[in-house]
Amino acid sequence: MTVHISMDEILSKFSSLQKISRIIAYCRRFLRSRTSIPVTKIINADEMAQALSTLIYVTQRQVFAEEIAKLSNGHSCSKPFRMLDLFIDRDELLRVGGRLRHADIPYMQKHPVLLPSHHRLTDLIIDHHHRMLHHPGAMALQTHLQRKFWILSARQAIRSRLRLCMPCYRTPPRSVQPKMATLPKYRVQQIKPFSVTGVDYAGPITLKGQRGQSSPRRNAYICLFVYTATKALHLELSSDLSTETFLLAFTRFAARRRPIKEIHSDCGSNFVGAVNLLNPLQHLVTSTTFQDRVRNHLSKAQITWHFNPPSSPHFGGLWEARVKSTKSLISRSIGIHKLTSEELITLLTKIEATLNSRPLCALSNDPKDLEALTPGHFLNLEPPTSLPDPCLENLPLSKMQRWRLVSDIHRHFWTRWKNEYLSTLQLRKKWTEHGKPLNVGDLVLIKENTPPLYWRYGRILALHPEANGVSRVATVHTDLTRPAVKLCPVPSSC
Repeated sequence: MTVHISMDEILSKFSSLQKISRIIAYCRRFLRSRTSIPVTKIINADEMAQALSTLIYVTQRQVFAEEIAKLSNGHSCSKPFRMLDLFIDRDELLRVGGRLRHADIPYMQKHPVLLPSHHRLTDLIIDHHHRMLHHPGAMALQTHLQRKFWILSARQAIRSRLRLCMPCYRTPPRSVQPKMATLPKYRVQQIKPFSVTGVDYAGPITLKGQRGQSSPRRNAYICLFVYTATKALHLELSSDLSTETFLLAFTRFAARRRPIKEIHSDCGSNFVGAVNLLNPLQHLVTSTTFQDRVRNHLSKAQITWHFNPPSSPHFGGLWEARVKSTKSLISRSIGIHKLTSEELITLLTKIEATLNSRPLCALSNDPKDLEALTPGHFLNLEPPTSLPDPCLENLPLSKMQRWRLVSDIHRHFWTRWKNEYLSTLQLRKKWTEHGKPLNVGDLVLIKENTPPLYWRYGRILALHPEANGVSRVATVHTDLTRPAVKLCPVPSSC
């Protein structure tokens, strides 16, 4: 019984050109073993070259059989190959004739061997020379290969192979980039000031001791609370990054900006610790040992805390931008000087007023509109740094008229917020298209703050899709939660 095995099946079992060439060389040596030619155990360079010629011969007979038949019968090649002026050499290999016959270059370079674009042998040759030349770029590799081989659609074939090279892929790999998400409800709906708040830290800032004291200098931090709908800002000074100190700053903030329903933050250890300390308190408050009235009152005032995935600062871009603005104003204000804690608290209050007076959008073209909309309008019905209003005590306004006046002013600001500010959030300035989606079981590289060659591998265990089905967060083995932009899918053939 005769079994016919195609060259594609044979080549598909090997990932190295050297290995398949060595095996072919041993097979050729076995066929010549009946002669008296002495052979050595080591395959020499000539035998390796003859083995490669054998592989090319079989491949050309398989792919270019029609062209070889035409040339053998003295006919011209098909139209796509006429520019190459193909001919068959004495080893019965199909070569490019070209116009360089009189050039002072080697024969292989004047008449390179023709290879198909999509074939396993071509892939092995590209991979072999790519590794041998220490992973050059596509252009340099193509220049080197053209000295011996003429690959059809060479640039496309080379680039497709280089995309599967793991060392090249890791310097640097491309991460998944989902389309920019739609804004959440708390960004585009009318809500009470600071009912949904983003939290972050800035610093450290070096403080000096009190006047007349020789106490050493110490670091302090700024805790920022950002009103998500209008970007209004509340600043609190924190002496360190401990959970206890953050809870004190949060208590001061909550006492002046209640009611607070939701808090959004990153996974800072101080924030996580704060939630861990608050959880027992919530269980205590909701237990049956307290009176129903107190329990119900505190249950209504409970605050929901949302953590962004680790290593995903773009999830909190709203408050990250306010951190940048705050640090910029502080550095310009104090320069190289050192402030006491009281002086820094005073400065933070002024900076808070300044940032809350920044316009949310450009001034409209209406000549009657003399003031740009600012975050302060939604806190005090006027920007914090505006001039004092004229005295209205002598105007004969009833209490109901005053209430209507204040309500109209408040409604006017929210109307402007909808008509002027929300439209500025419409465009996606980046991430306008969906990238390749992640799948459970995919092998990925996890982006870290180290060189790409030191990034760890991971296997996706679970995806966390949003309401629209787009997965921006994934759980990676072992039990890591990372945003999709921090995961780089590994090519399947690497």
